[in-house]
Amino acid sequence: MVWRVPLWAIPFGVFFGVIYGRTRADYIGAYVGSLVFALSINLCVWAADWFVRPVVLPRGRAAGSARILPHALLFGGATAIGSLVAALALHFTIAPGVLSDARSVAILCMYTLMFMLLVGGIIYAVRFYRDSVERARAEQELDLARRIQRSFLLSQFPSLPRLEVHAVNVSSRQVSGDFYDVVVTGDGSYLLAIADVAGKGVPAALLSSMLQASLRTQAHDGKPVAEVLRNINTLVYRSTAVEQFATFFLARVDGRTLHCSYSNAGHNFPVLFRAGGGRTTLERGGTVVGILESAAFEEDSLELLPGDRVVFYTDGISEAADASGEMFGEARLYALVEQLPRDLDARGITQRILDAVRVFLDGIDPGDDMTVMVLRVLEPRSPAASEARTP
Repeated sequence: MVWRVPLWAIPFGVFFGVIYGRTRADYIGAYVGSLVFALSINLCVWAADWFVRPVVLPRGRAAGSARILPHALLFGGATAIGSLVAALALHFTIAPGVLSDARSVAILCMYTLMFMLLVGGIIYAVRFYRDSVERARAEQELDLARRIQRSFLLSQFPSLPRLEVHAVNVSSRQVSGDFYDVVVTGDGSYLLAIADVAGKGVPAALLSSMLQASLRTQAHDGKPVAEVLRNINTLVYRSTAVEQFATFFLARVDGRTLHCSYSNAGHNFPVLFRAGGGRTTLERGGTVVGILESAAFEEDSLELLPGDRVVFYTDGISEAADASGEMFGEARLYALVEQLPRDLDARGITQRILDAVRVFLDGIDPGDDMTVMVLRVLEPRSPAASEARTP
């Protein structure tokens, strides 16, 4: 305020000096009067901002345009009080004629109103600019998080002799921490992972990248999947804030024997659809990663058969809600997959699932990322088919 008040007084002093002044002394007097007004108004606005606004307009009570009128009334009233105090100070000190008659009072009120509107417009223009800059920065942060996400999500999947894998992630307007990965371990087996980090924005995207880095670091050690999850849980617990955690499902599939071992850390249950009918949910594991440092994770296993399909997904699929608030749900997902043609490839299955969710939403934007991964066990080629392919 020490430097702002004298600066604010200059244009007003020049204004009144041009209107009422003829000599240098008149300009000096106009500047002194403007200085008194600027000091009084700034003090009143400062007091209103620090002592009155937190009581009558606490943060979070209203937002956007709903806050403009109350703020205008508060600071407009503070400006009017400051003008009255300044006028009284000048009237009883260096300028006795300021409030000498009704005409002088009317002129003072007119100028006060005019400058109050002018200054109010400037203040709100500055605040609008600051809000625009903050929104632009927020958009940049979201764009950065989206690019971080896209950078570590596979678009080209490894060619597996007896298996077919495809996955897709559809980002919502916000950014969450969904991630999937397929890692060829080098011993003839494959790691398949899907995870969902709590929260949104850059922190969630960064934690997702940490999960993937930890998974790929351990991929070639041949550790059981439960042990890999324990190591990831310890890393997340020690390296992130208390409120950051993630659901995580990890499976290892032997490409020769089709033996599958898995552990589920609080994730939506992947579903195994058997070629001969029936389905199994892959539930065994433990709690989400990042909550308890000493969390234990169990491991289970099963044998995959030709024609089997496994669908992995995040809650952006099952919890996608339409305009009435009804969720897509697991039952719709199961029924959809069971009705799909048996020879439909993994890419086609993921696309059919996403299309079904979009039809269900009927134009409503998804509130979360939607991630689907499908593992399909290929049927063995018949000798006749092999011979037909031989030139």
